[in-house]
Amino acid sequence: MRKWERLSMMFTPRSLLILIAASALLASGEPRMQEITDRPRSSYGLGSAKYLEGRNLLYSLFVDTPQSTWSREEMEDTLQNLNRAALYIEETAQEYGQETKLVCDWQENEDLIGRAAVDFEIADDKDFVDRLDQEIGVWVENLVDYGAMTEEYGAEGIALLVFVNNPGTSYAIVYDGVDNPKESVVFFAGEPPAVYAHEILHLFGAHDLYQEAEYTKEITDYLQEAYPLEIMRTVTGQKGEIFEEDIVNTVSPVTAYHLGWLDEIEEADRFPQLKR
Repeated sequence: MRKWERLSMMFTPRSLLILIAASALLASGEPRMQEITDRPRSSYGLGSAKYLEGRNLLYSLFVDTPQSTWSREEMEDTLQNLNRAALYIEETAQEYGQETKLVCDWQENEDLIGRAAVDFEIADDKDFVDRLDQEIGVWVENLVDYGAMTEEYGAEGIALLVFVNNPGTSYAIVYDGVDNPKESVVFFAGEPPAVYAHEILHLFGAHDLYQEAEYTKEITDYLQEAYPLEIMRTVTGQKGEIFEEDIVNTVSPVTAYHLGWLDEIEEADRFPQLKR
């Protein structure tokens, strides 16, 4: 399986498969890694979650660890936040004249939920990510039939959401043309709905827009000024507040463009690195 180098809270792949990490603190705009000047690779139009249009499935897999297990109440709380994030994305798509539906409510669709377990302890380091990544590689092949499920639901795409009931840095594993196209997200305990939305948007082509993540300082400074509450730049409020139920952030024209909701934006001409 692929290996990852960890730089603070961001993961950089040695292969061409991108792992994009974020959490409430990660997207706060604080410096995290060395500045990148090349145009970042994109997952837009690739992988199992190609386009954020039409119907897409989100399969929830709740993972028990030696340190923790999931209670039914905790799982239902997680579903509430997932539904809030899905509704936020659907309503925001409508604002851009797009129709999309994220089918993720496993209380309504019992085949959209599963359970799994790992025998290693959760840690906030590269070795843990490597081991969890290996497990995910098995789960996407053996636990979830991506092809059959998309056909059954008449869906455009699908992704696996892995829920771990321990603190950690949530991240998305997205596909840009090499390695396994079956995309997934790992969510750790305690994440607010804005983090759910942030990571899910990565699956469909959205990029991190906070400082020293994927774009130059000139670009991130501009975005901070023009779109201070952009959800791919921050998942908090104007004063750094974390909202446990609401999502106060916005999807700027830049992210809408990266998602394919807009065909062109003036920022792509001004900053060629932003081109899709």
